[in-house]
Amino acid sequence: MPRFLRWSTYRFRTKLLIVVALPLLPLAAFWSITAVTLYRQSTPGNNASRNLVVQAALAHVYSTLLDADAGVRDFVLTENPDAEARYEEAVARLPATLGALDSAVIDPAQRSSLTALNAKVAEELALLTRLPARSIPGEPFFSERGAFDRSKALLDDVRTIVITMERRQASLAETHVESTERAESVLFMILLAGSIVCAAGGVMAALVVAGSVSRRIGRLARTADQLAQGEAIEAGPAGKDEIDQLDQRFHEAACLLRERENELRARTEELETANRELEAFSYSVSHDLRAPLRAIDGYARILEEDHGAGLDDEGRRMLKSVRSAGQQMGRLIDDLLHFSRVNRAEVRRWRVDMAELAREAATQPGAETRALIEFEDLPPASGDRALLKQVWVNLVSNAVKYSGKRERPLVRIGGHREGGETVYWVRDNGVGFDMRYAAKLFGVFQRLHSAEEFPGTGVGLAIVQRVVVRHGGRVWAESRPGEGACFFFSLPREAA
Repeated sequence: MPRFLRWSTYRFRTKLLIVVALPLLPLAAFWSITAVTLYRQSTPGNNASRNLVVQAALAHVYSTLLDADAGVRDFVLTENPDAEARYEEAVARLPATLGALDSAVIDPAQRSSLTALNAKVAEELALLTRLPARSIPGEPFFSERGAFDRSKALLDDVRTIVITMERRQASLAETHVESTERAESVLFMILLAGSIVCAAGGVMAALVVAGSVSRRIGRLARTADQLAQGEAIEAGPAGKDEIDQLDQRFHEAACLLRERENELRARTEELETANRELEAFSYSVSHDLRAPLRAIDGYARILEEDHGAGLDDEGRRMLKSVRSAGQQMGRLIDDLLHFSRVNRAEVRRWRVDMAELAREAATQPGAETRALIEFEDLPPASGDRALLKQVWVNLVSNAVKYSGKRERPLVRIGGHREGGETVYWVRDNGVGFDMRYAAKLFGVFQRLHSAEEFPGTGVGLAIVQRVVVRHGGRVWAESRPGEGACFFFSLPREAA
């Protein structure tokens, strides 16, 4: 098959132009036929208005001749100047009327009759012109009797020719009407056939293009489904137009996305395995370190109690440092174990009274403080009660600790609805911190103050962030040095 007949070789824009042109070309042809036919119908020989011109001119010629004859007769009999003026006026109108008639008549038979009419009119005018000059005063009628008889005979001849031409023109007009009706009927059939052909061509072309487009769009949809369902992606046939190129690009992108998806899945599995191994290792190491630390602390305490009197001041100081370091190490291990358990614990969602939970956290054993704790409205939440309680314990204890050196330490706890989430906060009037280092707050073992100034392990806020994130929320803080701090955490509204 020649290349120009292969539909697939054309670009989509060219196909659209072909689809539009297919019905328009025959329609343009039919319009041309119609225009030619209408032009022929409007030519001088078949123009209905021309028939009216001919008939009016014929009637005007005869009536003008009658006016001229009457004017001459009146002048000959009475020598009335008005009669002569009427005659001259009628004679002056005739050339223009005959000229219009000559321009309007094109039928050969009518042209022959027109020639005879012109001859009779000319003869009548010549006769009428001589009558006034040959009149005899006192006996006008009898002296010009032969001339008047001749004039009457000429008028009768003119009337006969006019009637003949009028009948012929009426016949031509009737023929014109019939031919016009036939032409209109033919035009209607042509336009009807053209419309049917154009509609059929348009439908066929649209079906061809629509089938081609829908087939390839369906292939794109199947590729998308295969990509979404993880099935093998089938490559479509190569093509030249824009949709085929889009299909090819989409297939290439889908294959690349599948490769990246497989790589990401493999990396995710590796990361999950590494996290599980790291958590297991962390838990194992932390658990195994507790026994040696207890032994170190126990032996140091025995040594201090049984042999402390035999040691000098430096020895006793060093022994206390050993015990203090061991106890600090024990607290670090406990917090690390707690952090590991938070990561592995299943989140069980229940409706939680956050006001009650915050009060429990502020009044639990070991939380005694001289700080004034004020509670504002706390909307309820949906989540794991034990894990959320740990969030409140860590945030409240932090606020109490860092405001403890104030003369009147104050801690305020509250919450509110905001958009699609519920925000809770704990504000204190403590030492605060520099916001430049806020990103370090929620990291494990990250501290902004020394342990000598404020004791702690640097794990509490990391536990807060992990619990809140596992509930689908977020954590942030705001502060200025010396002006206290405010820690916020939010939970999704649908879960709150």
